[in-house]
Amino acid sequence: MINSLSSKVFPAILLIAVLMSQACTSPMTNLMETHNGVIEWSSGTSEYVNVSLTAEYLTFVDRGFANQRHVVIYSRIDGASDARCEYYVNEPNPKARLTLCDDGEIKLIQGGNTLNVGRLKIFERS
Repeated sequence: MINSLSSKVFPAILLIAVLMSQACTSPMTNLMETHNGVIEWSSGTSEYVNVSLTAEYLTFVDRGFANQRHVVIYSRIDGASDARCEYYVNEPNPKARLTLCDDGEIKLIQGGNTLNVGRLKIFERS
């Protein structure tokens, strides 16, 4: 049981550590230039996102207090998708989830409550 759990947790921790180290050593402009999508939320705000090539991860980078970078990663929940939608979880905070549907609709859910809905637009890769 412990080996099974550690084999699932270790890669996620490694990925987070690598992304955090890049966030701490790279200028913010370089991180934001790597986004390949934007979410236009119904609340009127827009948020840049990087969607991995396999759509397994959605990575958000924003500027917090005093220009500190804050990285949030949502991982796709294997086996939880249906014909229309994929489901993602923020592993450090499993009550925070995203639902992403094939038409670009995205929902931010916290503790079972929908906090925001929007539309994801993915930019063409060059």
